[in-house]
Formats: sequence, C-alpha cells, structure tokens
Amino acid sequence: MRALLLLLPVLLFASCASPTCWSGGIDLRPSETDSLAGVTYDIGTPNNVKVYKGLAHPTGDTAKYKKQVAAGGWIEIHDFKFFKEPLDISDDTINKVLDLYRDKKSHQAWGPKDKCDGFHPDYVLVWDGHDGQRAIQLCYGCHEWKFFGPGGVFLSDISEKAYFGPLTRRWLKKDKG
Repeated sequence: MRALLLLLPVLLFASCASPTCWSGGIDLRPSETDSLAGVTYDIGTPNNVKVYKGLAHPTGDTAKYKKQVAAGGWIEIHDFKFFKEPLDISDDTINKVLDLYRDKKSHQAWGPKDKCDGFHPDYVLVWDGHDGQRAIQLCYGCHEWKFFGPGGVFLSDISEKAYFGPLTRRWLKKDKG
C-alpha cells in the first residue's frame, strides 16, 4: 500500500507531462452557466458560417509563423491571424460543432495554463448575425474555446469528452505535427 501511495504522484505528473496539459475538469460555475446560456441564445441559427485555419503559433513555432505572415494571404479575426481562404467544411459538420459548443457538458471552467505557449486558435468559426459578427475560436493547445459576440466574450475550457471526441478526431482535426 505504501508503494502505491509513493507511486501516485509519479502517475499524476506523468499524465500531465505533455505540452498540451491543461487544468480542465472543473464544472462551470453558476455565473458561467448563465453566460453560456446567453451565448447559446446569441448563437441562434447561424447562416453562412465560415471556418478558417489559424496560422502557426507565434511563440510556439515562431519561424513558421513569421514565414506565413510574410507570405501574406491571411486575415485577422479578434487579434489572431488565419489563412484567408475558408476551409471547405460541410454545413452538417459546422452544425455538429455548433451543437457541441451549445452543450453545457462540452464546457468546463477556464483554468490557467502553465504548460502551453498561450491561447492561439487553431480554428475559428465566423458568421454575421442580425447585429454584428459572431466568432468561436478553438485553441487545441490550451483546450479552450472563446466566443465573441455583440454581448462580449465567453472563454471556457473544452471538456475532455468534447475535446477527445469527434471534434478533434473527425470534424476539425488536430494537427499531428
């Protein structure tokens, strides 16, 4: 039994040894649940959603990022750069991602990260609503998503079930490199 207790910290630290480890696992607090309800209402039934792929991480892969910026062909959405051409993603897939985002179980309370290079979206979904643009940025390194709308910004961690499910494996795949 003593050996098992001594081994427990090693197992815990080993499970978070990757550069994408995050502090998820905390349910949304009541105020965050209320905010998510407002965001879900604000999302509504979007039309003409475009999905853009983010450029390389500016601090995690500086050389590649600088090369991509210098080459042009990018747009900036809420302070981050994305390739200018939207990805060819089916409406069905986009709706699955939005349905996943609307599901409270797909969110966890945001927690600080100390093993990544900072929030940098791998993807963004963008559409125009009746009173302005909406966007959801997805950062796979931090396991976070951030919603932007007329009412403000909502940031949360992507739950383990949502992150390790079809989101990163089928719909908007996580880069292998």
